Amino acid sequence: MKKIHKNAGKIYTFLILIFAAPSGIYMGIFANGGTYSKISFVILGSLWWFSTFKAYQLARQKRFKEHKQWMWRSFALTASAITLRLWKVIIVYLFHPNPMDVYQIIAWLGWIPNLLLIEFLITKKQI
Repeated sequence: MKKIHKNAGKIYTFLILIFAAPSGIYMGIFANGGTYSKISFVILGSLWWFSTFKAYQLARQKRFKEHKQWMWRSFALTASAITLRLWKVIIVYLFHPNPMDVYQIIAWLGWIPNLLLIEFLITKKQI
């Protein structure tokens, strides 16, 4: 099981550091929704890259408690694609805003609540 975890972690790390986060940062530069959406997606991609890299470094140093915390942060940012879509459905259903307004809102709601929840759980030593 330990070997599976290690190999899956290497694949996850490689894909995020080399492909997913850099392409997310690049796409963020051209995102719909104006400057605020672009800023959000570039920050998201940068934090995603950094948290994954930090988790990788800590695993290599055998600092597994900290590694786990940084992996949770990375996962929270990975899950932002799902969270963004959930917020979009909720906001459109409840408020029927202009599509560009929705994009500006969900660009931030897609990842900030995820990260705040993880930070809360880490602080409370739940994970």
